[in-house]
Amino acid sequence: MRDRGGLWYIRFMKSTYDKIWESALRVVQARMISRANLERKLKTRYPGEEGYIIQILDEMERVELINDRRYTEQLISHLTQRPIGRLKIMVEFRKRGLDQDLIEPFLLQAGYNEEEACKKALDEKAKNVRESDPRKRKQKLMNFLRNRGFKDAVIYKTLRP
Repeated sequence: MRDRGGLWYIRFMKSTYDKIWESALRVVQARMISRANLERKLKTRYPGEEGYIIQILDEMERVELINDRRYTEQLISHLTQRPIGRLKIMVEFRKRGLDQDLIEPFLLQAGYNEEEACKKALDEKAKNVRESDPRKRKQKLMNFLRNRGFKDAVIYKTLRP
């Protein structure tokens, strides 16, 4: 008779719900993640198990293993350490599947000022731009600031002497 007490047997006999729960728990323990990202991850690993996935996500939210408000606060804190623009912040939120309405209150709470951030980014980059032609120099700085997610109006206001 076969030994049914081995680890392989326990793993094999686990229900689908338990497997999905453990997988979600491993992801959540490794780092903070938004509900939408966790859902996307689980749906790719367990296609056709949307019912279990939704139940698990609801339970994880109930016991606060996932919390989009707390994740948003942490993400804003992380993103505003570097001088980046509001557009780049919006892109990062969209990539993580977070609600866009959560951004404004947390940006205000963090004391984020796009014009100050743009000025800081400009000051950092201007030191390293070695362009003698003033038009080319200005164009390089503008491109850099656009890539950092600053709006044109803020860039022009910052570059204005």
